[in-house]
Amino acid sequence: MTEDTALNSQRVTTREFPGNNKFELGLFSFNREGGLTSTLAPERWDASWGNMLALATNADAAGLEFLLPLAGWRGLEGKAARDGEFHESLTWAAGILGQTARINVFATIHVPFLHPIFAAKQAATCDHIGSGRLGLNLLAGYNIDEFDMFGIPYQGHDERYAYLEEWLRVVRGVWTEERGFDFEGAYFQLKDVWGGPKPVGEDRPIVVSAGSSSTGRSFALRQADALFMVIADPSIIVEEVQSIRAAMGKRKIRIYASGHVFCRKSANETKEYYDYLVHEQGDWDAGHYLLKAYEEIKSVPPEVLRAPHFLHRLMSGMGTLPIIGDPDQVVATWQRLSEAGINGMAFALPNYLEDFEIIRDEVLPRMEHAGLRDPYLA
Repeated sequence: MTEDTALNSQRVTTREFPGNNKFELGLFSFNREGGLTSTLAPERWDASWGNMLALATNADAAGLEFLLPLAGWRGLEGKAARDGEFHESLTWAAGILGQTARINVFATIHVPFLHPIFAAKQAATCDHIGSGRLGLNLLAGYNIDEFDMFGIPYQGHDERYAYLEEWLRVVRGVWTEERGFDFEGAYFQLKDVWGGPKPVGEDRPIVVSAGSSSTGRSFALRQADALFMVIADPSIIVEEVQSIRAAMGKRKIRIYASGHVFCRKSANETKEYYDYLVHEQGDWDAGHYLLKAYEEIKSVPPEVLRAPHFLHRLMSGMGTLPIIGDPDQVVATWQRLSEAGINGMAFALPNYLEDFEIIRDEVLPRMEHAGLRDPYLA
């Protein structure tokens, strides 16, 4: 791979999400049984293909920008039935792309478990199925149990990101190089690499990264097209976003947050819903497993991890930002994030199909009134 090709790998793609909304929205993690909420309640999300496809087409018809799956290979050692069941995200994305019209669909990949040449070919195929609507969410991996299951040595935190960077350079080379290229790196030594078809159009799929450690964030600013950040402390979000944007330099990428929304028509009804799913019916074994996992991810300061409320945050949405309130309160939170400089959010819902109705019918019209989104006509 030439020096010019390596520099081209760092260029930000010109692809964008559909529309021109000030605050963009995507549904997160509905390819996983239970979604992000660790609960034993019968209302727990049933990630059947019929349910997932119905949700995807509803989101497409409502004008949302993207769908973002979670990747995983094991459960959370909780008590919920079917704990650990994930639909593999590249196959999942192909199916969703084939049944939707405009919405962007991501595949989430733990890169140590998939060879980059194979991944590049799979991704290009998905991109053709969706006429240029595929994106990739790349993860370095963190769960040592998953590495053991695959028989892959567990590298240190920083080394996993060095591996990810080489992996992505190979993928982008397959996507863009018209002739075979050699690659000599610390982790990949490849000869005469080529692949086709190329992704749709003149540019490549959007690549996002959710790394929030200093190493992970540095990787995103160098190589990704967008950063999905964990908001550990909402009180300092303005300063944090300013710091991230200052660190970008001339390489401007978009910033999104990850969150989970509990919303009913009134604040009291919402609180009752939250207390029922999390406090009364919570899968506490899964919550404590997640707490240990976050110590390895290094995306949340230790003092936040030790705070009692953070365990509840893990239970309700795997540590993503909790947004718990009526439609006006949900919009007010998204307004504050937009004012802080965040471009949008990938959010989970406790029971996606049922809970999406209030997002579509009550929250989106309020966002239009607040100037966060334009009216959408399917």
